[in-house]
Parts: sequence; C-alpha cells; structure tokens
Amino acid sequence: MPGILSEPQPSPFHIPSIDITPYIEDPTSPAAQAVIDSIRTACLSTGFFQLFGHGVPRSLQSNVFSAASKFFALPESAKLPISLCPRTQYRGYNKFASQSYGDDVLPDLKEGFFFGADLEPSHPHVLENRYYAHPNLWPPEDLLPKSEFKDPLMEYYNAMLRLSNTVFDLVAATFPPGSRSLDEFRKDIVCPVRLLHYPPTPNFIPNDGSTANISTSDNNKSRNQKPQFGASAHTDFNSITLLLQDEHEGLEVFDRGSQTWNLVPPNKDAYVVNLGHLMSKLTDGVYKSSLHRVVNRNPNEDRMSVVFFNVGNVDYEIRPLWGGGEGKEMGMTVEEWMLSRMKFAYERHAKAEEPKPELEPTV
Repeated sequence: MPGILSEPQPSPFHIPSIDITPYIEDPTSPAAQAVIDSIRTACLSTGFFQLFGHGVPRSLQSNVFSAASKFFALPESAKLPISLCPRTQYRGYNKFASQSYGDDVLPDLKEGFFFGADLEPSHPHVLENRYYAHPNLWPPEDLLPKSEFKDPLMEYYNAMLRLSNTVFDLVAATFPPGSRSLDEFRKDIVCPVRLLHYPPTPNFIPNDGSTANISTSDNNKSRNQKPQFGASAHTDFNSITLLLQDEHEGLEVFDRGSQTWNLVPPNKDAYVVNLGHLMSKLTDGVYKSSLHRVVNRNPNEDRMSVVFFNVGNVDYEIRPLWGGGEGKEMGMTVEEWMLSRMKFAYERHAKAEEPKPELEPTV
C-alpha cells in the first residue's frame, strides 16, 4: 500500500458500470445472466461497481439531499442534543472530527446523521439494547418539520431496502454451486443509513509533501502535521453498501495492482455499490472489499452523500459460505463484529456527546 498521502493517479483501474434492468425484467434470461457474470467479475476484482437501472426515483433522491442540506445547516447547538453514542446504538448526529480509522491521520473532516428502520421503544431489540436497535433521533419539528426531514428519509429508507434486497439476490446468484444459502444471514436484516457532509479539506497534504495548507498555530502545530481526509482510508464494516453521491468528486478507491488511488466520478443515474469487510469474510476473502477514502479537493464547494449499509442478521455467526473455508468460524456474531468496529472508529477520539435524557427526541 502506498503512503497515506498519495494522490489519485490515472491507471488501468476500472470500476464497471452495470445496468441491472435485464435482471429486474427477467432474472432467468440470458441478459440477466450476463448481468450476474459482470457482478461476479467486479466482486472478484475490486468489490466496486456503478449500478444503473435501480428504479429509485430521482425526485426522491433530490428530496433526501434537500433534507440533508437543511439538517447540516442547523447550528451545532441544535444537532448535538441528538448525538450518536453507544447508548443510542450509534443512531443520530456525529459531529466533525469524531471519527477516524487510524492514528496516523487527523479525525475525519465530516459530519453525519445515522438513521434506520423506525423502531418503537417497545421493540424487543430496543428493549434488549441490541446493535443499532434504538428509535431514530429526529431534530425538533420547530427546527426541521417532519415533512421536510423524517418523511423523505423514511421513504428513501424503504426504497433502498427494496433495492438492497435486489442487490443481495444478484450477489448471491454469483456464488458457485454448492454454496450455503444466504437466507439466514438475510433474515431480520439491519440497515443503517447515513447522511454525510464533507466541507473542503484544507489540511490534506499534497503528494509533494508541501505543508502550505497546514496550520502551524501553536495550538494546532503538532496535531496538524498529520493529514486530514473527509474520510480516511478504510474498508466498510458491513456486507453491502449502496452510495448515492452528489455532483462533487471525492470518493477514491485503492487499486492493489497499481498501488494507486483512483477517483470514482459521480453519476446522477448510478449508485456506487461496494462490498464491505463482512462480505469478504463470508466468501473467505475471495470477494474483495477495497480500501477507499474521501477527499473533497474543491476549495469552494461542500460535498454530500447518502450511504445505505446492509449489515445483515445481527445474530448470524460469521463463517465462510464457500471458497474452501466452510469449516472456519470467526468466533463472533455479526452484532459482535459491528460493535467492535464502531467502537474502534468512534471511541479512539473524544467520545460522542451523550444526549441528555430530557432532550431525547420523540419518535
């Protein structure tokens, strides 16, 4: 792997564009089989592809971006009372510089908002304090009306749940004969959704080592010798991710072959699909989960994205489905794996601010 400061480079690296319309129309057709074959190739190489023919209305996507813009425009004092933390099972707001994936970088220059299935306080998993089982945390309606925030987000969640199930069907169809079924893994799936806001990244260090954009104030000098990313290099923790980008570049994927970082251009008609670390484990490492990062290099524009994470069944015991590792056991459940990764990402820096009980939003 190159140094963390490497610039993205032109290379033969390729993320395929795959239109799943033939599969939607007739999963048994030769054209559908060609779609499956293309997805298999992507899973074996980078674990990334651009998905077309998804069926999610552009008007709904626009409404979600509008909701995100309104939320992130609120003053921090309005967002902090609904901060994510272990007690909220990582639902809610995460402020700037509250997450990173390594000690060799500054905390990520992004803020976000996690939501998911609209669980009631009486839901069994909420009562048992299970992973990601908590009522959604919404800002007060006098600041952001339900019709402008909660309603479009929950409509989007339901649309993405349907699309995610289709993508799971497609990935499962790529498995070799004799593979164990994904049915148990897909039962009662947990799917976090995250709104993300990336301002320009002034402390990203260019490849030439220049520190021209680095603050050298007495208070920040020692910390700012490290680079800062919108999202530092990582693989996703979950099984399958579906990313909706706005019009601004920022996502970069690491290519093992050329040892370079490569931009993934935004496309308003596509979702970026990538396999998470959990899917790689389920295939005994045969399907790839690639490192990626976000750097908003535009000095004048903020970048936003919406990420749908399919985690799977939290009670599922992680073990390979195929690839010669059917007898291997990781010794943990999906829930244990996800909680360990969330703790790694968030608790390495200042702990998320616990919402005060009296400020806990209603559902």
